[in-house]
Amino acid sequence: MGTGGYNNHTRDFFRHLSKLIDVKVRNFTVGNFWEKLDEEPHNREPYINSIDKKLLVEQSLWGDVDQKEIVNHKIYSNYENNFKENINIILAESNHYYYYSHYNGPKIGYNVWESTIQPHGFFNKWKEFDQLWVPSKWQAKCTIEQGVDASKVKVVPEGVDVNTFYPEEVEHEDYDDGRFKFIHFGRWDYRKSTKEIVETFLNTFSPEEPVDLILSADNEWGDRIDGLKTTEERLEYWNLKDDRIKIKHFLSREDYIKYLKKGHVFVSCARSEGWNLPLIEAMACGTPSIYSNCSGQLEFASDKGHPVKILEERPTTYTKDSKWAMSVSTSKIPGNYYEPDFQDLSNVMKDVYIKYKQYKKKALKDAKIIHKDFNWDTVAKIGVDTLNQFLKDYKEDVKIEIKYCGKPKVEILGNSNKIFFVEFINGDTNEIIHSGEINCNMWIECNKKYYINWVIKVNGEVVDRFNIKNKKVLISLDSKSIGDTIAWAPYAVEFSKKNDCDVILSTFHNDWFKGLDKYKNIKFTHPGKAVECYAQYNIGWYKNDDGMWLDDNSILNRCNLIPLQQTATDTLGLEFKELNYSINLGKDKRPFKNKYVVFGPQATSGCKEWVYDSWCKLASKFVDDGYKVFVCSVNPLNIPNTTDINKSLKITATYLKHSDIFVGLGSGLSWLNWALGKHTYMINGFAEEGHEFTSNLTKITNDLCIKCWNDPVYMFDPSNWDWCPVYEGTKLQHICQKSITVEQVFNIIKK
Repeated sequence: MGTGGYNNHTRDFFRHLSKLIDVKVRNFTVGNFWEKLDEEPHNREPYINSIDKKLLVEQSLWGDVDQKEIVNHKIYSNYENNFKENINIILAESNHYYYYSHYNGPKIGYNVWESTIQPHGFFNKWKEFDQLWVPSKWQAKCTIEQGVDASKVKVVPEGVDVNTFYPEEVEHEDYDDGRFKFIHFGRWDYRKSTKEIVETFLNTFSPEEPVDLILSADNEWGDRIDGLKTTEERLEYWNLKDDRIKIKHFLSREDYIKYLKKGHVFVSCARSEGWNLPLIEAMACGTPSIYSNCSGQLEFASDKGHPVKILEERPTTYTKDSKWAMSVSTSKIPGNYYEPDFQDLSNVMKDVYIKYKQYKKKALKDAKIIHKDFNWDTVAKIGVDTLNQFLKDYKEDVKIEIKYCGKPKVEILGNSNKIFFVEFINGDTNEIIHSGEINCNMWIECNKKYYINWVIKVNGEVVDRFNIKNKKVLISLDSKSIGDTIAWAPYAVEFSKKNDCDVILSTFHNDWFKGLDKYKNIKFTHPGKAVECYAQYNIGWYKNDDGMWLDDNSILNRCNLIPLQQTATDTLGLEFKELNYSINLGKDKRPFKNKYVVFGPQATSGCKEWVYDSWCKLASKFVDDGYKVFVCSVNPLNIPNTTDINKSLKITATYLKHSDIFVGLGSGLSWLNWALGKHTYMINGFAEEGHEFTSNLTKITNDLCIKCWNDPVYMFDPSNWDWCPVYEGTKLQHICQKSITVEQVFNIIKK
């Protein structure tokens, strides 16, 4: 797990926990040092020191992720976020909390922290865990005060390897000179009070006194903490160089243990500690120990060793010197630390030096208490008892949410580590339409956009049957087009009648239908307005990501291959039949006394339009025949012998309603004319018979070209005005419309 105190603890804790409970431990550890810094992270090998190598083998930290081992509790500290086993529970240590955000089973976090407040970024993550373990009552108090439910916070202390750290006389060459040795181990850091400990030592003892300070204070990340690379540089910077300061660089594990056992006094005076592993290990060795009387270390140190008074509580950013402000620990950590009384530290150091035998005798008694209360077997049992109580109290809470809005969707919410197999079934045929596996707090949807009598199963059990009787159903007409709206709106009424449900109809033209008797049971809303409903169906020209007509199994039929109104019946599960429910014009009167013709010469695509010159000639023929000619167009076309109607849609509809003749294209005006119960003469050579409406229709066409609009070989491109899949770019482009002559149109109308 690396070489730091917390890493060592986590490693040992898992090791001893596995002796008492069936645990699978798989720890992925990533170090800060790489031989090749330019390599991608996934190609890097983790930094593992020699002490970890045996454990690596024994605990299978790099074991087979696919191994199907049956265990009661599987605990992962996982670097690769790869869970292929059926995990019962996760106990996540703090450095890896973010790897478990997707895991939805029971989660316990183990967290050690040094300040009174944790950074909100990952603290908010901790709040999502079902339980949070901390090593001390002090941290439990801080955690609860910051906002974690007190019932979730449990104290599970750290331990010490009593088979390694125990009172023992050892030989060590550094002690052959007969001088008294204070020892301080820990990185050079503001929180650790490294500088102040050195200053206090030099101010307490004169050069004439046979006293040394053995200092191991290397920072494994080099100069990132304060801009200085070595302990020597830091001592020089602070004017603390002295022959009595014996610097030891990156102690081996063996030397670390010998120094703790052979040293006269271990001194630690941190501004705060989450636990302080070197301190408890020194105490376990029977070494007189000095520490600051604050924070997490009091869990084991109270009434032991020699505490240093605390003056006050200060923000972690407090600094007397700008150099300390460069410290990682002072620039990013929220909350407070504790300011030790360094004069009291001096007094204690002097006193323990003078009365060493007395202090040593007490330290040996303290060691026995440490061995009894904080050996790993005892600590692991506390962990197991806490874990078992958690599992006893833990209640799996799962909620299944099902929505039938557009596509049917199933979402599993709550806390469970189960895998959920979801089936979308056609209740009329018992056919499985779609299925898939999801974890908790995930969702799955079926791509069908049309009505199906759904039955939803989860893990083989029916959890819902589609039933819209007396329920609110939103039917949304997604097109602004006049023709589309007129074509599709009647089927909302039919759907309501067939299913005995409350339909809310969303259109861009609600006023056309409000007030009509056929729509009396329909409520209306506007597109984009949120509506609470049981089910929703969107009727529109479904297209793919390229803007082309959708051609997949989410719809029953490609919309350009069927009659326009069938798009609605396909979506709503209705039998297709042509319906004309008219529209509401309100009061109106004939706008022109004499006989007149209305032209609708504009459409949404070039393939639908007729030649301008042909409209001009057709107008002349009607004028010669005694008709007034009105032209309905968005933009004036200035056709000779005609009058443009660039009025509101209601006025336009009034002209259509009272006209003697209407000549149009495959466009919205033709649908509007049809809805008003009027006969329509439609110039349409590009589409098959029946693609538009069939009643009150005379379709004027020819057989000179294929009906490309309805040919399954071609996908209409609405973004291309000149779209003509057969002849685009040639003289024959749009020949299907161009070849329809004025004489042909006029003779058919006058026949």
